[in-house]
Amino acid sequence: ETFLGHTGPISRCCFSASGNNIASASLDGTIMIWTYDTSTPVSRNATIYCGTEILSLDWECKSDRLLLIGTSDGCIKAWNVDAKRVVCDLNTTEAFPSVLDIKCIPVEPIFVSAAASGGAGSNYIDNLGFASLTVWNMKTWKAMTVLPLGEDPPAITSLCFNHNGKILAASAVDGMIHMFDMSAGLQITGWPAHDSSISSILFGPDETSIFSLGSDGKIFEWSLQNQGQILWSRDSSRYISSLTPYT
Repeated sequence: ETFLGHTGPISRCCFSASGNNIASASLDGTIMIWTYDTSTPVSRNATIYCGTEILSLDWECKSDRLLLIGTSDGCIKAWNVDAKRVVCDLNTTEAFPSVLDIKCIPVEPIFVSAAASGGAGSNYIDNLGFASLTVWNMKTWKAMTVLPLGEDPPAITSLCFNHNGKILAASAVDGMIHMFDMSAGLQITGWPAHDSSISSILFGPDETSIFSLGSDGKIFEWSLQNQGQILWSRDSSRYISSLTPYT
């Protein structure tokens, strides 16, 4: 089935936790919530107008009612799909206006945002600037802490939690993968994974490995038991002309 409605490039697309809804975001400043199964009620279907580029999306895992939205002007919005309205509107610091990714902890009302100091210009990757990782409480809608990344860290492009939210993986424009212990709020390890920017990362099914996709189209599966060991790789560059959106 094909869904139409966006007038600009689609930057993000993701299923809700239940799998009943799909949210898609576009650089035209719109988000659309779709129902693809005819047996599922369409009451959640909506078009959300944000007035600025949408860079990141994630569904809150437990209730399946909240959609988190990150924009290019430092806003993080929480949309209640049942009430069909924005229930919270947060702002990152002025120094980090581009909210490149948002991820909710699977078992707690907490999410992490990856924001960058840049983002404008024709060469998107080179203009992303530095990174900031902020942990937010979804009950108070306030920032809890900022995860340490060192001095002038390259922008973080993708985030992923393990099943219980105790470990956070973060990938960067310099090809590094960083691993954080969320209980301690500290980085526990990291390694160079790609010669180019990393577009996306994802834990493997048994969480003993992690997959990374580079902007050059290369895919690696990394062992988490033997750091730096490649378990599997594939070059998909012939099928993918570019993995650096928002250019």
